Formats: sequence, structure tokens, C-alpha cells
Amino acid sequence: MDMGYIGKLLSLEGKKAIVTGGSQGIGRAIAISLASFGADVMVLGRNESLLAQTEDIIHQKGGRCKGYSIDLTDWEKVDDFFDSYIRTNGKLDIFINNAGYTVTVELADTSREDIEGLLETNVKSAVHCLSQAANIMKRQKCGNIVVITSVNGLNAHPGHGMYSVTKYALEGAMKALASTMAPYGVRVNSCAPGAIDTAMNAGVLSDNNKTQEVIKKIPLHRIGLPEEIGDVVSCMVSDAFRYMTGSTIVVDGGMMLKSK
Repeated sequence: MDMGYIGKLLSLEGKKAIVTGGSQGIGRAIAISLASFGADVMVLGRNESLLAQTEDIIHQKGGRCKGYSIDLTDWEKVDDFFDSYIRTNGKLDIFINNAGYTVTVELADTSREDIEGLLETNVKSAVHCLSQAANIMKRQKCGNIVVITSVNGLNAHPGHGMYSVTKYALEGAMKALASTMAPYGVRVNSCAPGAIDTAMNAGVLSDNNKTQEVIKKIPLHRIGLPEEIGDVVSCMVSDAFRYMTGSTIVVDGGMMLKSK
């Protein structure tokens, strides 16, 4: 086995990366993995203490990371951030759109407040951030973007109706962006996680009966771990996946195999 070739293929050394929603869960795991692969990572989120925890974890592992507290729904502040980031760093190689949340309710019962909130955070803010990153990479004529969606954006889960709507929208945004950015050497793909052990899923996973019901739907017979998404995403933005764009990588333990 040529470990030198493998290391070169997967290395992200010298790459500059931004991860939204990087303060915990899947976003934190992606940031940790990117840093472990060699990238210099900036994590965005609202909670300063959780961002600091992400920084500490990565620094303890010998990686490079900085947290930045920002409300991604404030477009003016987002624009200022990207302007400042590119002035300071000179380039943006990797952008991971991960920030988002869910509400557990049937679509027909979703309140106007939740509809507007989910669209604002999961879709509108995401598309705005994707546009900012894409325009930087377009000027560079290189870069990698990964949109974190969900199996709910491929096969809607009835208990998370509006969340599924937003994730379907992000799958569409990924494909639209991929088609226009390819001529500039920018790859755009999505990663669709299944049931992952994160704070967002704590309501289900804290109930053993509910957890077992979920596990029954997963051929690998277990809940996924955040780092299992992080490592996939890091590989996706490496040269190992250099000919892939406009694609969705499903990481769900086989859950989609049992979808009806």
C-alpha cells in the first residue's frame, strides 16, 4: 500500500475552511475532522462558549481552529464577515453549510412562526452564505462546497415535515450551484446524514423505546456518530473526490434502504 500517495490524496494541509453551525454536533465533528486532515478551520455559530469548546478540542489535537460568533440570519453581518475573512486569509478553499435546526411536528400542524423560522435559518441564510462562498471561489477558480442536508431531504419524514421541506430545498440549491460553478473549477456536493447521535436528536435518543424503533429501521443496527459524518465530508473535499460534483452522499447506516 502506497501510504504516501494516500496521504497526499486526502491531505487538506494548507486549505482554508469555514464550517457554519460548527459549535456542536455534526458541525463540530466536521470541523474536527477537517483540522485533523490538515485544514485551517473557522467555525461559525451563535453560542460563544460552545464555539470555544470546539476550538479547544481541535487545539488539543494539534489542529488549527478559530470560532466566530455570528447570527447567520443577519445578512449584513454575514457580508461583513466574508469580506473580513477573505481580506485576512486571502482565500477560501472549503465551505461547509451545516447550520440548521428542526421542529418535531407534522407539516399541516406547523405554525407560521416555525415555518418562517425554519425557512429563514435553514434555507434563506444558507443560500446567502452559499452565494458568498461561491462568489469568492468563482474569482479564485477553485474550491469545494458541501451542503449538509438530510435523508429527510430525500425521503420526507412525516414527523419533521417543514424540516424536510427545507432539506429538499437545500438539495435543489446544491444542484443549481453545482451546475453553474463547475466551469470555474468549484465542486459542490451534499452529504445527507441519517439518524446521528446529536443534541438535535436528543428528544428521540433520550427515550430508549423510541431509539430502538429508529434502530429497527437501520440495517447497520445502530445510531450514527457525528465523526462518521465528519470524516466523510473531509474525504469529499479532498482530491480523492476530485471528479465528483452535483452529487449527494448518503451516510445513514442503510436507513434509506428500508424507506417506504
